[in-house]
Amino acid sequence: MTVSDKSALFIGPQGEQGEVFSALWSHLLKVTMQRRAQRFADDPEWQPISVETHNSDHQAVQSALEQLLGLLREEIPTFSPRYLGHMVSDVSIPALLGHMAMLFENANLASREAAVVGSALETEAINLLANMVGLDPKPARGHFTSGGTLANFEAVWRARYRLDHWLALGVWLKLNQHSDAPLFEWAHCGWPVYREQMKRHGLSEPDLVPYSSVVMGALAMSRFAREHFDEEWPEPVLLVPGNKHYSWPKAANIFGLGREAVWSCDLDDRGRLSPLSLKGQIDRAKVEGRPIMMVVSVAGTTELGMIDPVDKVADLLDNFREDRGLHIWHHIDAAYGGYFCSALDGEACVLSEASESALRAFPRASSITLDPHKLGFVPYACGAFLVPDANAYLVSNIHAPYLEEVVNAEFPSWSTTLEGSRAATGPSAVWLSAKIMPLDSSGHGGFLNTSLQITRAFYEAVSSVSPDIRMLDSSDTNVLCFAVAAEGDALSEANRKTDAVIADFRKSPELSATRTGLTIEHYGELVKSTVARWGGLLDTDQLTVVRMVIMNPYLDNDAIVQKIQSQLVGSIRHALEQ
Repeated sequence: MTVSDKSALFIGPQGEQGEVFSALWSHLLKVTMQRRAQRFADDPEWQPISVETHNSDHQAVQSALEQLLGLLREEIPTFSPRYLGHMVSDVSIPALLGHMAMLFENANLASREAAVVGSALETEAINLLANMVGLDPKPARGHFTSGGTLANFEAVWRARYRLDHWLALGVWLKLNQHSDAPLFEWAHCGWPVYREQMKRHGLSEPDLVPYSSVVMGALAMSRFAREHFDEEWPEPVLLVPGNKHYSWPKAANIFGLGREAVWSCDLDDRGRLSPLSLKGQIDRAKVEGRPIMMVVSVAGTTELGMIDPVDKVADLLDNFREDRGLHIWHHIDAAYGGYFCSALDGEACVLSEASESALRAFPRASSITLDPHKLGFVPYACGAFLVPDANAYLVSNIHAPYLEEVVNAEFPSWSTTLEGSRAATGPSAVWLSAKIMPLDSSGHGGFLNTSLQITRAFYEAVSSVSPDIRMLDSSDTNVLCFAVAAEGDALSEANRKTDAVIADFRKSPELSATRTGLTIEHYGELVKSTVARWGGLLDTDQLTVVRMVIMNPYLDNDAIVQKIQSQLVGSIRHALEQ
């Protein structure tokens, strides 16, 4: 069932739908309490208390609650269309109700025994997300996480599992069958070759344990390699773009790969991953004999909202697989931009041709990260990890005797998750939200297409303020960035002026914006081309920009947009005059 009027989907920046939500909330509470009363009605009453005690305790609870509510008056009003800061906005009524309904159950997705309905909803919600990004829901696998960072960690965990199996087989063959194929080749051999070789030599997984760097540890394998091969152990690398999220170096740290294992790929002059640079890093890894744990592309960068050429990355990796037999894991970090897949295929789609091509290539990836708590308008904390099939979902088996293990007959390893206890609130929120707002161009995608149009209107309004406003090229999504520089200003002077505008924003209670820095190390081509437009000197290593995220659902109101645009223009002019 869907709704015809969007106003029924959100509470409103001034609580316009407060009565509607209050009625739904009251109904949810009533049904929840009735279910508790009726479930085991013959049980004795828990703890009868006197009216006096009840009133006294109630007053204590209410007093503490009032204190909390007073504190919350000072919280950042991210629900308001005036908030143009980070990638956060108001949540939808269906998502909020789904979250709260499951919150009362306190269901734990660590085991189906603790969350029968929650586990079923997770499966259904994962299927909905899989379908949104173009995966076939039947073979697809996945689960909900606390956020995009954990989803990215899940990808590393599974890519490492796969690579370790193939590499361990190569080590066994090198020692026992005198294989002369480089370990780099075996580290990317593919599951069909792996299973054929295991069958041919009568091997089982326990036979490969002494050759596994994951099981034995990097130090033990380094000693093993020097003793048996007279060479260094081939430490794996992560190939990530310069626009990467901070979770990727964090993942390298946590998984014991080290900073040196994170190889950065260059960006083009729009801040997107360069496939040519990626190819160069793959070739370099082959020459150095460093197995590639995974390649990462980003759909919706944190700084600029850009979408990497996912389709061209997939083409490149297809070529390496077909021409050289190298199976390389491709992860798409679509924590922010993944929901734009819902905007495809509609007549009102305003995504660029390049963005459309990139989003349509999602099914060709090995794994995908999504964050429903961003453009899904779902409460925190809610991330999701997706893979196209069970092969990509395999991971280390960590046995817990008190938990029911779900065993896949085709793939004997029990696929578990990095997080132990996981709340079922996220799946419930996504499930109920998708029932009301379909994850396609007729529902959710329509909101996002509107946000793109509004972003372009803001772009025009801001760029008209002054010749000194230096807009970065239009974002692939709904992020707007600009710097402040007069003709001929050195980069350091431009940064000073931009920081002054940001400081003025921070003094204002009316509007918000954020600051971000684009380093020459990672955004070299973009920074150089931007500064060249005003004939400036590159005398520092970073371009400072004002960053605004135009994602609030209430910005589809012309009167609101006009008022906020007017205040935004006025605020920028005021800052420039200081």
